Amino acid sequence: MTEQTRDVDGGPRQGQRDEPRACARETLEERLALPQAFLSRTDLAALGLPRRAVDAVFREAARRDGVIYLPGYSRPLIRVEIYHAVVADSTYGNDRVWPSGGRPSLL
Repeated sequence: MTEQTRDVDGGPRQGQRDEPRACARETLEERLALPQAFLSRTDLAALGLPRRAVDAVFREAARRDGVIYLPGYSRPLIRVEIYHAVVADSTYGNDRVWPSGGRPSLL
């Protein structure tokens, strides 16, 4: 349930709709289509990545000089284009072979 902001008389405030806001997931999906948009660690977790995978993405983004630290804001951010590049470079299918270290453990 979402709590609606109400005026003193109990009705919705002037200029506001009496509908629930779009969920954060939709906003995240919209941002994924914008290469210059920012993603946080929480966003990556919302995409289904476990904590260790989120750490790995941020470590690789740091190697590519793609981690953004804004003054006065303690949480690091990465751009969507860096996230997509890390995932694409880490995806192995029929067109790419595993790194020379061998196939990673799937456990």
